[in-house]
Amino acid sequence: MQIVIADDHTIFRQGLALLLQAQPGFEILAEVGRLDDLTALMSRVQPDLLLLDYHMPGGEPAAALGFCKRRHPDLKVVALTGARSGMAYRQLIEAGADAVLLKDTTAPMLLRAIADVMNGKTVVPEDVRREADAADHGLTVRERQILLLIYQGLSTGKVAEQLRLSVKTVDKHRENLMRKLEVNSVVQLIHKARELGVAD
Repeated sequence: MQIVIADDHTIFRQGLALLLQAQPGFEILAEVGRLDDLTALMSRVQPDLLLLDYHMPGGEPAAALGFCKRRHPDLKVVALTGARSGMAYRQLIEAGADAVLLKDTTAPMLLRAIADVMNGKTVVPEDVRREADAADHGLTVRERQILLLIYQGLSTGKVAEQLRLSVKTVDKHRENLMRKLEVNSVVQLIHKARELGVAD
């Protein structure tokens, strides 16, 4: 099984690599620490499994996950996150993650989840699923992606560039976000994003 590990914390990434390399039949194909490096890599290689951290620089995680899935339809993705945010979990599930696990998951649980997803199962712990279900707010996947990038301080132009959208489209999504979340300014939108745990 060829595996790519994407995590911006070197020691965590190396720890995962050591754990997986100790398993028979597992091969670490590559390690990356940025989402833009991940999408570039996935244009060149075809791994069986991607271990993906939710919080990484260089892009928006759900968009990067979606890109990888479109590029390689048979790819299995295990998303790992330290976030305590139903919205983050929901983004990952809707983007096509085969498993969404918290980073305090034990090594045996991670290995069991990998075995399950490679056998075609979806692995989302009950508490993660419950919080994801509670974090709907009527937002689309794209609106959640844009909300995260706005929260991170990106300008409309940078959001458009990151998600390969027109500025006009991003403006429209921002208007919809403000209407759905009942705020009247970008500052209020950022505060609301913080309340919703967008970047926890």
